[in-house]
Amino acid sequence: MQTYEDWKKSNWDRAHKEQDVSALTGTGIGGHLHTLKVPDLVKPDSSILCIGVGTGVWLNEMAERVAEVWGLDVTPKASMNLPKSIKFTCNPKDLPKNHFDLALSLWVAPHISNHDLQEQLNSVVPSLKNDGVFAMHYKEPIDPNLPLDNREGANDEYKKAFTATMLRRRGHLSQMVEWAGGTVSKTFGDNISHFYNIVEAIAHIQKSKTGGKLL
Repeated sequence: MQTYEDWKKSNWDRAHKEQDVSALTGTGIGGHLHTLKVPDLVKPDSSILCIGVGTGVWLNEMAERVAEVWGLDVTPKASMNLPKSIKFTCNPKDLPKNHFDLALSLWVAPHISNHDLQEQLNSVVPSLKNDGVFAMHYKEPIDPNLPLDNREGANDEYKKAFTATMLRRRGHLSQMVEWAGGTVSKTFGDNISHFYNIVEAIAHIQKSKTGGKLL
């Protein structure tokens, strides 16, 4: 049986090699900024981290607007269509400390395990400047009391990540952020799918003034 780790390596390598638009985000910068509620936070002198490269369209557009762009993705093949001016890494631990004005993650968290998301937060939060913002899209259940079929405990993270249905309750995500030394300063939950019984939520994360405990 294919494991989550097997899928993670093979699926995204293939998707980027084939530029599979059914798996990779192909929207431009406008769609990202509007969805993540940050159009006013992008300044010409900004240093911005883009998590989940997709087809590369939005990173290329971002590089034309701001001083510095970094890309973070699970596979090195994600950098194939990026200009050399964009710094790229597959390892969150490579990110510089106290560096970014803004970090952006759209349609990434629902695809990754709790373990991988915690590792990402543990590096992205410290990489923010003191007034920096990490805008992250995630999925949460509409009903706070609804059983998640082990999606929080994630006994079957492969299946949930493969189908982009990793759900996280708001309190659960806040705890993960706190462990990474951050705090959720704002949450937006206006995009509701009653058919799937989920909220396409946006969290704005900043460094905590009191610090945090890294796992």
